[in-house]
Amino acid sequence: MPTLEQVCKRLFNDSSWFVKCVVGGVLLVVPVAHFFAFGYLYELVARARRGDSLELPDWADWRRLFINGVPAFVIFLVLGVMPLAVGWTLTLPLRLFSFGAFVYVPMIPGMLLAGPLTAAGIYQYQKREEYRDAFRLRVLVAMLAAGRARFLVPTFALIGFLTVGYPLMTFTVFTGLAAGWTFYAAFFRAIEESRKTGGRAP
Repeated sequence: MPTLEQVCKRLFNDSSWFVKCVVGGVLLVVPVAHFFAFGYLYELVARARRGDSLELPDWADWRRLFINGVPAFVIFLVLGVMPLAVGWTLTLPLRLFSFGAFVYVPMIPGMLLAGPLTAAGIYQYQKREEYRDAFRLRVLVAMLAAGRARFLVPTFALIGFLTVGYPLMTFTVFTGLAAGWTFYAAFFRAIEESRKTGGRAP
């Protein structure tokens, strides 16, 4: 099974990784241009799903990036942002009481599931490029369950990275999503390959 460390070493082995992530971070905050950034992330998931080399590609073929970025962003909104929004909404009644930091407990499930759930949705969408495949919750939950919760440690690591890198927010978010979604996609592929060969995921 791939580890987050292995994936990060491959992604950021190229000396130009910083510039590529800066470009992605800038595009993320520009309306409409953010679709290019999500198209780039979409390509990283596609590479991991196919078993291609895990390295940051050059920024090229902008038309394809934009086209692929639209579904990636839609899936991100539904499977990534929505769980966080629901958790945040549940904190509102708790704010009437003096619970301190415990007010944000309802957001924990969304924080833990947003990353792997979004990656799983994009992973499934790419097989036939149909939205209904991306939102089949039974399939997505089965994908996460097959990981036996081993995606939680990388998720905690990414949450920590985003927290520490808050001052460089857009760069940090893009870099974190690039590493996280690539890892999850590689992880899902490893599980699928293990099942095809009749083996068990180590």
